[in-house]
Amino acid sequence: MGYDISDKAVTSASDGATSPTPTADAAQNDAYLAKLSKWWTDDEETTVRRKLDLRIVTTSFLLYFSALLDRSNIGNAKTAGMEKSLRMSDAQFQWLLTIFYIAYIVFQFQVLMYKLVPPRIWMTFCVAVWGISGICQAATTNWEGMMVARFFLGVSEAGFGTGWAMYLSFFYPRTEIGLRFGVFVSAGAVSAAVAGSIAYGLARAHTDVASWRLLFLVEGVPTLLMAPAAYFALPNSIQTASFLSEREKAIAEARLFRPPPPEADPTAIPGQSATSRLTRAKQRINWSEAASAFTDPMSYITAALFFIINVGYSSVPVYVPTLVSEMGFGSIRAQGLSAPPYVLAFIISLSLCWLTDRYQIRGPICTLLLVVGAIGYIMLATLRSTAARYVGIWLIVNGLFPFIPILYMWLMDNQASESKKGLGLVIFATIGQCGPLLGTHLFPAKEAPYYVKGTAVSAGLLLFGVLVSAGLSWRFWSINRSRDRRVALAEGDIGRRESKADEEKGVDSAGLSETDRRKIDVLLRGEDSPYFRYTI
Repeated sequence: MGYDISDKAVTSASDGATSPTPTADAAQNDAYLAKLSKWWTDDEETTVRRKLDLRIVTTSFLLYFSALLDRSNIGNAKTAGMEKSLRMSDAQFQWLLTIFYIAYIVFQFQVLMYKLVPPRIWMTFCVAVWGISGICQAATTNWEGMMVARFFLGVSEAGFGTGWAMYLSFFYPRTEIGLRFGVFVSAGAVSAAVAGSIAYGLARAHTDVASWRLLFLVEGVPTLLMAPAAYFALPNSIQTASFLSEREKAIAEARLFRPPPPEADPTAIPGQSATSRLTRAKQRINWSEAASAFTDPMSYITAALFFIINVGYSSVPVYVPTLVSEMGFGSIRAQGLSAPPYVLAFIISLSLCWLTDRYQIRGPICTLLLVVGAIGYIMLATLRSTAARYVGIWLIVNGLFPFIPILYMWLMDNQASESKKGLGLVIFATIGQCGPLLGTHLFPAKEAPYYVKGTAVSAGLLLFGVLVSAGLSWRFWSINRSRDRRVALAEGDIGRRESKADEEKGVDSAGLSETDRRKIDVLLRGEDSPYFRYTI
């Protein structure tokens, strides 16, 4: 069972593309593929993973932490007196929220830049632009200036955030991406907690600078400092990761179960003769594979779930300080009381991402989190007790925040091609990020203090999301079960035919397990492979 390891095959395999092609060099290819069975030690793999985590995961956490500080501090600034200082109406404030998401939606195509531009250069550029935009908010003297700053903040963050899920797939197998992306997204929960604490401290400070301006400044400067850190810390690919030795690069590539570079000796240990040609092949976009995302229902169903969650999610960091202050705690105490729920959300996010990675079950967890968020919004819509409403806020925060990374990974797990993942993420984020356009307009000041319309609409959408999520999980389970039955029926005949073919070619394939053969088939054929199993 041999495969064409040509430059075309490398590109296809990297993108999870077409069926395997037999060649005259099948024996050599099989000898190479046999070495894809684990030829490294567990200690070596742990070392490689630790080095990647130190550079990539740590840096990603800090970058997204600063991004969410700059994005969501508008709610704390409002509570600290920005509206009055700039003489803004409630409608104008809501437009500040809307313009960010308009820019964020329109510029989602920048996700593809991760495949067209060296990733660390692209990310450094995005971080620098949003850092400058965040600081400019502190210098604005009118609503128009704030609108411009918020627009460029949305443009630059659109080029960074969504594509990070695909960037992680350049370095980690899918069973490890969920936790890493969970760390990335959970930085939003930490930043919301820190933002509330910073706002609480600045509100009590006595300075000549307005506390809301100081808030934008204090939270914007660290972002600019992260731009050079992103450039020097993040690698473009495994082969350009200077912090890995040649053997460690080979191990990192083999963990992803990729074919060898075209120039490599197929019988050598993977990666010892690798060149940047493989890296360039992986970076190219396979447009036919990418286009298949348009016909994949998964792109739209997960996008609909993302839309639903964003209606509630987008309003949480912006309106929680307002909701808490209107419970009778006052603006200063509200800044402090809005922080604790996010600490628990951070812990829950990491725990659930680890569990869903380990057991590869994401849909049922998504359904459960939607139920928790819906209960929280129902409590806000129907109850008037301050204590009960504050508990509702805890349920909302801890239901919605952990949902985001798990949903991202659910989409990524079920689209095998890198190019398809790229365009799938564009569809996912473009539709999903329309949710904030609705969410940020559900809480007009005239409906204070209970915001019945906003909380009721959010609860209803989350309950609808429960049905969608559960239905999608059942669909994937049904497909997997059907494939299991077909493979079980054909297994005996397939085994006899492959054994006979290998005997005729004189190939001893004992070094390549059936598990590895199935992985190779999935690598080359993607979701069309009978061995591909959807993550439920």
